[in-house]
Amino acid sequence: MKTHVLALIAGLLLSASAGAQTYTIDWLQGETINGTPEGGTVKREGTIRNLNETAKELYFSYDLNDVSLDHTAQLCMNLCWSLYPGPGDDPYIREGQVLAVGGTLPIYVDLTPRGAEGTSIVRVSLFDKTNTNDKLNFSITFKIAPSTSVRDASEIGLSVGPLPASESITVRGDVLPSINSIGLYDASGNIVRSYGVYASTAATLPLSGLASGTYRLIMTSADGSMSASPVVISR
Repeated sequence: MKTHVLALIAGLLLSASAGAQTYTIDWLQGETINGTPEGGTVKREGTIRNLNETAKELYFSYDLNDVSLDHTAQLCMNLCWSLYPGPGDDPYIREGQVLAVGGTLPIYVDLTPRGAEGTSIVRVSLFDKTNTNDKLNFSITFKIAPSTSVRDASEIGLSVGPLPASESITVRGDVLPSINSIGLYDASGNIVRSYGVYASTAATLPLSGLASGTYRLIMTSADGSMSASPVVISR
């Protein structure tokens, strides 16, 4: 009887271990991303982290049933893939991405509004080729609406400088901890860099790798309101 009980316990422990989540995503932004029809591409980005001592080869499937027909989406993990609506997607036509032991992978999903309003939800399921039950499901809600109230950053107590800048800019203000996304946009309205969220009242944002020119820094608060500041890069 004792042997049977021990065997049962061992089986349950093995089952629990097999079903445990062995990797995670640390997101830089929340699940909801706001944008404007003419504001260019918006995205949610993060880092995939391996939580155990086994390397993985990650693939993904996706669901675009709740994506506006006017919007286009893509997913990137080192490589980028356009996401197309409709049935028949085969995850294995895409090259698997290796998540090394103790390693990380960058990931982001972006959406291009193409001038159209609407809410689009992209659903993704990541899975390990060796153990397809080791999966991670997530969704991203993109809310695209006209920008009727983008305020100047100074109106909410934020300062951005120096202007012009070369290698970095600093954002300061008591409301900075309430900002849940910061994006830098080029003159064509395309997002060129996303920054994390900050718990302090001052944050230095790197500009390395960006060409000289005029940009716009857009900051979105937790309530969805947006503020902006011009950024000029000169080298």
